[in-house]
Amino acid sequence: MRLALPLAFVLTSAAPLWAEMPAPQGHVLLTLGGAVTETNLPARGENDGGLLGFLEVQHSGAAGFDATMLDGLEQVEITIPYGPEDNQRDIAFSGPRLSDLMTMAGAEGKTAKPMAMDGYQSEITWDSIAAHQPIVATHADGAPMGIGGYGPTMIVFPPTDDEDLASEQAGQQVWALAYIGIE
Repeated sequence: MRLALPLAFVLTSAAPLWAEMPAPQGHVLLTLGGAVTETNLPARGENDGGLLGFLEVQHSGAAGFDATMLDGLEQVEITIPYGPEDNQRDIAFSGPRLSDLMTMAGAEGKTAKPMAMDGYQSEITWDSIAAHQPIVATHADGAPMGIGGYGPTMIVFPPTDDEDLASEQAGQQVWALAYIGIE
């Protein structure tokens, strides 16, 4: 009997953060679609309109995150120099880890393809996500990021002294992020 109790504890403690994906109560700021197993948003077809329609996003169900859901996760702060080349300044970005969002959506181990509101898309492998722990920033210098700035969300990597890695990650730091396709 004593062996069964610790085993049950181990199995219980390994459960995901949420047993089921809760439905967003506010405006969805970020959607993860494609190869996700946990969903809280219905399927999207080619004629569903809106921003995701403009971006030609279709899915059979997705994980949607509103501000409360994103803010309710462990927050990580990363300060990096950011902005136009001739006017960069240090900005403290904060938000949950991309890996945590992907795990919640049942996409652990997969590739993320973040897409900006203008259609710009990048690709980040799980190996890179696990090794470098980028965040999905929701705040800059303590204030929520709005549309028209870098928001509503943005991929932010920790700073690195590796010039090749920094160059690669610069193209993956998608701002005005609305959707992450999972493959």
